[in-house]
Amino acid sequence: MKKLNGKILENLILDTLKEFVILLDKNLKILFANSSAAESLQLQKEDMINKYCYELWHQRKELCINCPVIRAMKKKEPDEGEVVTPDGRYWYIKGYPVINEENQDIVGVVEIVQEITEKKRMEKEIQYLTFHDKLTGLYNRAFFEEELKRLDTKRQLPISIVIGDLNGLKLVNDAFGHEKGDELLISIADVLRKSCRKEDIIARWGGDEFVIIFPKTPKEIAEKICDRIKQNCEEHNKNNNQTPIPLSIALGYATKEIENEKIDEILKIAEDRMYRNKLIEGKGFRDTVLQTLKELLWSNSYESKVHEERIKELAIRMSDILYLSNIEREDLILLSYFHDIGEITIPPEILKKYTSLTEEEFKKIKTHPEVGYRIAEASYELTKIADYILTHHEWWNGKGYPRGLKREEIPLVSRIFSIIDAYEVMTSGRPYKKAKTKEEAIEELKKCAGSQFDPNLVEVFLTII
Repeated sequence: MKKLNGKILENLILDTLKEFVILLDKNLKILFANSSAAESLQLQKEDMINKYCYELWHQRKELCINCPVIRAMKKKEPDEGEVVTPDGRYWYIKGYPVINEENQDIVGVVEIVQEITEKKRMEKEIQYLTFHDKLTGLYNRAFFEEELKRLDTKRQLPISIVIGDLNGLKLVNDAFGHEKGDELLISIADVLRKSCRKEDIIARWGGDEFVIIFPKTPKEIAEKICDRIKQNCEEHNKNNNQTPIPLSIALGYATKEIENEKIDEILKIAEDRMYRNKLIEGKGFRDTVLQTLKELLWSNSYESKVHEERIKELAIRMSDILYLSNIEREDLILLSYFHDIGEITIPPEILKKYTSLTEEEFKKIKTHPEVGYRIAEASYELTKIADYILTHHEWWNGKGYPRGLKREEIPLVSRIFSIIDAYEVMTSGRPYKKAKTKEEAIEELKKCAGSQFDPNLVEVFLTII
């Protein structure tokens, strides 16, 4: 009875283990299995007896190749190793041979199995993140630098390198948020993958910079691939007209053709050419971006080219009568076109609402000077009017937004512009507000002089209309 109790106790202990404990005969037929082993197959323990282990777990009719259990029996000593089952799970198996003490023959084997699928998944993920950029899935800088050293051999000549700088990322991040900026990065990564060959090494080198290694590739082929990248960017823009700005990348390439050339110098030449091309192409890209932003504004709001032209005409007349400097005059005209550029981030259903705005909707509207400021700061052509965009809704009495500036704290150009803009909006009307007559608009300006508007500038403006 004591012996029986000991056996029961032994089985109870084995059944508490997470690891599979299986006793096999020398033909790998199961003689005993603990509860964990049975549960992994959704079977009762007794249903496993006299079944072959490779049939149950590996769904095979023959012995597994390189199985640690078989190795343990052949060597007559413990062995261990990893095995993958057909369902994609990973197992760590230890085999302990059971030897007849009298004749030293193998009579069976004890198999202890631990599932390591999650561990392997995490290892793979860590390994992937070690060498890949998490956002784009391209290789990262660390991997690129190691590959460049490895490929820098005579056998790989000629080696071409392309460096690219994504255009407009800061603008998108500042205006539309980093989520949209991430979308832009993912899009250019997709274009690079589509444009390059399988053997090419594409890496994200920095925030908005990318680098590609082309082993055994002459400069003529590298140039063709650069052209293909440009073409694929254009194709992307045709098929994705909802993106805030067009996808564009400045590229530069260089080729190592002679063994004694230093690869770092080739890399520097490619980078210098990229910056030169960025400078040459920059004006055209910036013009395209500004036009894209303007068209987006016109489609999302009640802003229009006609509205801007009327403001511009009044701005010129005010500049003349106030004897503004050429710089102030140019800034006032430029402000006519881009004062509400920050509205591109406000939903059209708010901008085009026919009824009164809710408190939350008006809060959203009031963010557009700050968004416009960030857009202008990120745009070479608009930097000089960034402060005017930020302050063109400030009031003379300090009750405007976003900063609550008052009187001369508000830049002169912004004070002038706020009067011109208000008059034009009042006389042209909006779907939610009937247009005022010229006389009604003049009375409104007089009424708001000293509170919303600079009273002296109101007097000047009335003389020109």
